[in-house]
Amino acid sequence: MKLSFALLPILLYQSAHAQQLPSLETLLPKLYDNGQSYRATLPSLTCDESITSQEVRNGKIRKEMKIESTLTEVRDRPEPNPFTEHHAFKTVDGLPPKHVTKLPFLVQGGFANGLGFALPSTRECFDFHLDSQDSGKTLRLELDLKPGIDIPACKTVPEGTRKIVLVDAATNRITHVERTVSARASKGRNEVYFMAIDYGPQKLGDETFWLPVKLFAHDPNDEGRMAVTYSNFHRFTGQLKVLPGDDPGAQNP
Repeated sequence: MKLSFALLPILLYQSAHAQQLPSLETLLPKLYDNGQSYRATLPSLTCDESITSQEVRNGKIRKEMKIESTLTEVRDRPEPNPFTEHHAFKTVDGLPPKHVTKLPFLVQGGFANGLGFALPSTRECFDFHLDSQDSGKTLRLELDLKPGIDIPACKTVPEGTRKIVLVDAATNRITHVERTVSARASKGRNEVYFMAIDYGPQKLGDETFWLPVKLFAHDPNDEGRMAVTYSNFHRFTGQLKVLPGDDPGAQNP
């Protein structure tokens, strides 16, 4: 009898925990709709970015560059990738960027491609699993690319793609996204192997958008790493003058 009474609170908690979860049929349309609306209404913008780029060997940092830069996201293309991303370096390791050598590791387009949730055309490409954490305050959505899926839109999704999406349960706002692809896809398609983005509310004029505020990425061997923080967001108005900062050897998210 003591065992039964001891188990009762646990069973009751598990039952309540299960009731807190929305169904995937309810949650997914909201996330996809919010993502599409978000990408459709977000204006061109500019912000400050602090970049730390590292080359690591045997767990030790062999080379590191710290960069202060201005990031500009210009809406100048149709969907699915409507933003062009430009970096204007202000300082490199505290000095004026008279010339910029190749960074140890750079992810190009991480901010722009981290906007919104996902493309509705690729929804059928994934298996979904939903759970919660933080006593039900946060929903944890896991996406795994279905093996052998034969849908044209899925051919654009890198092999081995897996995502973890954290969602505020009260507002359905996405607060964190992680994405991993296979090592083969990372090498063959010049895709970043792992990338994680934290989101936070930012004012642009009279409107508030949830934008990337931190980004971390690394390669399959964890020998190339990049960490970025974003701040001081403004709507972009005016002509764009591109300065050194676009690296043709950069990885794409």
